[in-house]
Amino acid sequence: MISALPSGHLLLKGLLTVGIIAASLGNAQAQPDGNSGHQQIREAVQSFIEDIHGPSTAEQRVEIDVSSIDPRLPIPACDSPLYMQLGQQSGQNQTAVGRVNVRVECQGSVPWSKYVPVLVRVFAPVLMSTRPLARGDLVGAADVELAEADLSTLRQSYLQDSTLAIGMEVKRALPANTVISREALAQPLLIKRGDTVVMSAKSGPVTIRQQGVAMQNGELGAQIPVRNSNSDIVVRAVVTGPGQAEVVF
Repeated sequence: MISALPSGHLLLKGLLTVGIIAASLGNAQAQPDGNSGHQQIREAVQSFIEDIHGPSTAEQRVEIDVSSIDPRLPIPACDSPLYMQLGQQSGQNQTAVGRVNVRVECQGSVPWSKYVPVLVRVFAPVLMSTRPLARGDLVGAADVELAEADLSTLRQSYLQDSTLAIGMEVKRALPANTVISREALAQPLLIKRGDTVVMSAKSGPVTIRQQGVAMQNGELGAQIPVRNSNSDIVVRAVVTGPGQAEVVF
């Protein structure tokens, strides 16, 4: 035979059940969300890199890929603005191009810090060869063009102004469609060793010219030794043009 519980006992049992459920929900809400800081970090790092490069334009396009953080790693949301800087885990300076690390630090009530890997790809027009160029060739206007390239993949310097290449001499062979670096070009030789050189020397309004023999190669603006053909004296002269040099006093 089952005896009925008094109504007061039933009410007490119901209140206890509701209290247990409410307490469980309260405890669940009080537990910190382990992933609550993940999105905060991603958005902050994205904004940090964007601020470094500025908005994408017709001259420069930026793509930013912030690496995902392990969802098993509990990171509470920071209750103060995040502090960020380009990381130097390897002890080497970094630039915000290619694969970089961003150090994110929370200085709030629950401090923490983390390095976040980021792939930054910057696309911009760079000078490229339109045809194969041999060593010693002089670069003409038709030999180069601007074409978009991913700067993060370039392992050398690059040019973005054709006037810096036109008229220059190629130091080593360049295949077609090759990025042209500063190191690949040199001022063309205007005087070669053994060449006859017309030396000029100014004294007030008077200019004296004499012939000499170059004792070394020289490009525009280079200072080279020249032996005077008449006196056999060696003087220093600055190359001013093909076969032309001005004596330095």
